[in-house]
Amino acid sequence: MSDVLSLGEPADEAQWRALVEQGLKGAKWERLVGKTADGIPIQPLYRETDIATAADVSGFPGSAPFARGDRAGSWTIRQSYEHPDPAQTNAEILVDLAGGVGGIELVLGDEGVGIRNAGDLDVALADVILEAAPVSLDRADLAAATMLEAKLKGVAAKGTAFNIDPIGALMRTGAFSGSDLIDAAGFAARVRGALPTATILRVDARPVHEAGGTEAQEIGAALAVGIAYLRALTEDDGLSADDAAATLSFALSVGPDVLIETAKLRALRLCWARVLEASAAAPEARAAHIHAFTSRRIMTRYDAWTNILRVTTAAFAAGIGGADAVTTFPFTDALGLPTAFARRVARNTQNVLLEECRLGHVADPAGGAWFVEKMTRDLAAAAWDVMQLIEARGGIVAALRSGLLQDLVGGARAVRQRAIAMRRETITGVTDYPLLDAKLPDVAAKRSALQTKSGDCEPFPTIRWAAPFEMLRSRAEDSGAPGVFFANLGSLPQFGSRAQFARNLFAAGGIGALCDETEFKSRDDMVHALRKSGARAAVICGTDAAYAEEAENAAQRLKASGADWVVLAGRPGESEAKLGAAGVDQFVFAGQDALEALTALHRALGIDA
Repeated sequence: MSDVLSLGEPADEAQWRALVEQGLKGAKWERLVGKTADGIPIQPLYRETDIATAADVSGFPGSAPFARGDRAGSWTIRQSYEHPDPAQTNAEILVDLAGGVGGIELVLGDEGVGIRNAGDLDVALADVILEAAPVSLDRADLAAATMLEAKLKGVAAKGTAFNIDPIGALMRTGAFSGSDLIDAAGFAARVRGALPTATILRVDARPVHEAGGTEAQEIGAALAVGIAYLRALTEDDGLSADDAAATLSFALSVGPDVLIETAKLRALRLCWARVLEASAAAPEARAAHIHAFTSRRIMTRYDAWTNILRVTTAAFAAGIGGADAVTTFPFTDALGLPTAFARRVARNTQNVLLEECRLGHVADPAGGAWFVEKMTRDLAAAAWDVMQLIEARGGIVAALRSGLLQDLVGGARAVRQRAIAMRRETITGVTDYPLLDAKLPDVAAKRSALQTKSGDCEPFPTIRWAAPFEMLRSRAEDSGAPGVFFANLGSLPQFGSRAQFARNLFAAGGIGALCDETEFKSRDDMVHALRKSGARAAVICGTDAAYAEEAENAAQRLKASGADWVVLAGRPGESEAKLGAAGVDQFVFAGQDALEALTALHRALGIDA
């Protein structure tokens, strides 16, 4: 076989794979195969044969099964409002509407806008033309929905969303009443005739996502909630399957893994169309209306500016995935309520995607891509299994009360948290390349969400992947502990790579580096610099050869010169016992649990846990 394939030769996958394995220096092709959080393989190469079926499962854009979307033109930029003061909320709304926002999402409840009566709602929506800027509620109960209904007074603005969601409330708070579901279904049946273009019940999968759930778990939970609402609307209130489906909308969180998140939205539509087909809904009524929110679990407090990139890629995924409305959270979301500048960046993220990138001008731009089509099918199959498991356990309410779904999500969360702790999965600005002296952006204080167990079920926690590292870093900053002294062996080219690794690791825990690029001419110079620095901990950095010759002596001298804790950057190998006897207290290296390593260093430095 030729080492190089001629451009004129027909493509032969076996030859191509052989050349790839040659480039991998003997490693097998399987080394390049990744996995999603659900265990779905991610191949390095996709071919037409991966999606070839007797029928086109995805169909055409705008027609059943709506995998390719039902959006006519651009999506709606629907921004979220959480400021407790209705007057301040109104000021933010009017600025955003002037800046291109097309829809309003009012967050209610203890952590949202303080709307207690119709007067507060009037203040929040003063000077808003409701026909042009449809209002959506988040965490709405029947009382809030009734207030909005009275406010509309027959205004049939397409995109209005009451979003009553008793099962979503169960996920968030642990509280549920069967009468709440009955009342919500009755309200939906009544309002359906008066406001036919509005959606009334929200199927919210965000609690699953924000608790660390996988893509299939999000979709599976959404399907199960949607089925519960369909049953309530058709069996208890007598709506047809078509009318019942028209009252529902889906809320999903979307992360920055663009193609997988794109496939997630497509898979939800594919599965929901199958549910409605089984419910005897007409083909044209089987579309899923999706409101996508950029993920909050991906946001960071430190180096918050990098959140702009995370939010942008998530919004991009929502757009090309066919979301009907998109909410982009401000880059300071993990810190507090946003300033006017942060809100401007959030809305302009979508403006750029729509107006400059022109994403709203192409229907399903990822459609036909072999990876996206295959991942759509694989996610749909995995999500269908989750939904069937929930249904087999008595439906979504029973599955939540028994803890089934919480256990599934908790297992996925633990796996992902472990990968981040090991730094197999990195978070820029937090686990990698942290900037210790960076100033945090300005924000206003945000009220914390209340998550208390009420007796019906354990509520889903709201997490951020970066939080464990950020907690360590915050403690280190508050303690004022001095940094770690770098006891470098040899020249900068010799110790530089390990010193860079150690500096990055320590900074992830809020611990600075002292003399991290200093070349010491002698051991006496090193110990003199240690004493001058006032550091209580030192890290030895160098090559394996330097460790074999000098590490023991260096550790002994450092201990004798006032270092209470000595670290060595690198795996100890067979020398662990010998180096430990010489005074090395800790070894840091790639592939270890970074959270455990940093916690041990914190204890050594006297940083309170």
